[in-house]
Amino acid sequence: MLGKMKRHKISREEKRAILAEFTLMDDIFMRVVLQDIKCTEYILKVLMEKKIKVKEQHLQMDLKNLQGRSLLLDCLCEDEDGKLYNIEMQNDLEGASPKRARYHASLLDMHGLDAGEKFTQLPESYVIFIVKKDILNLQKQIYYVDRRIRDSEEYFLDGSHIIYLNTEITEENAFGDLVRDFQRKNPQEMHSAVLARRVKELKESSMERKGGTAMNMALEKLLAVGREEGREEGREEGREEGREEGESRTAQLMGVLAEQGRLEDIKKASLDQEFRKQLLRELKL
Repeated sequence: MLGKMKRHKISREEKRAILAEFTLMDDIFMRVVLQDIKCTEYILKVLMEKKIKVKEQHLQMDLKNLQGRSLLLDCLCEDEDGKLYNIEMQNDLEGASPKRARYHASLLDMHGLDAGEKFTQLPESYVIFIVKKDILNLQKQIYYVDRRIRDSEEYFLDGSHIIYLNTEITEENAFGDLVRDFQRKNPQEMHSAVLARRVKELKESSMERKGGTAMNMALEKLLAVGREEGREEGREEGREEGREEGESRTAQLMGVLAEQGRLEDIKKASLDQEFRKQLLRELKL
């Protein structure tokens, strides 16, 4: 057994190594990028193929249904015309399934109408999934999903829309440019000046400055998940030393992975106990 270990604090340099590996496909990074509303407006402009002016925006907004079940939305915003947009970055199929999209849309409807308002006042809504895989398997770069009347070419104009941007396909058009920007680590290689400026600001700014502070908090939240899991593993052993040891080993693991620039492994280790144990064995920690 390992003896009592010195706790490893993730250094500023290690955090910068993690930051260097981030792309906009990483939801933790995307959420901080979207704190600049101009970035949200640019993404919506490309996807909607028209200029959008965002009046109000909420990141990581917790919505509940009538039974009290919560859903944490990555980005919920409203434009000047009162239309609602829910932007979600999803790297797994289950998180962007058609029924998940339906549930998102239903929550927007539930929270889009105040008591006493008429149903005709229900705002038009767009649930937008930016996905790593082609979840609908039709080999399209972008999917615009609307209800239609069976045996007719007419649309059922309920004002509810779902959009999938498939980042597996990068065509030579505005959608392809956006996808490539989502996948690039280096802001100097990005097509959009708006996104590039924000990414550069976050990756190069001091951790004490405004943008750097927001990113630092997001990184600490990610790393804290892994440390808490380590504490839980120690508690299961029923020993205070086990709790401290589990936390220390997990912190050490995160530090080593940061030094090696293994961002994907950090994220996976933070959420997957078996994978974390595998890495601890691999690195002999």
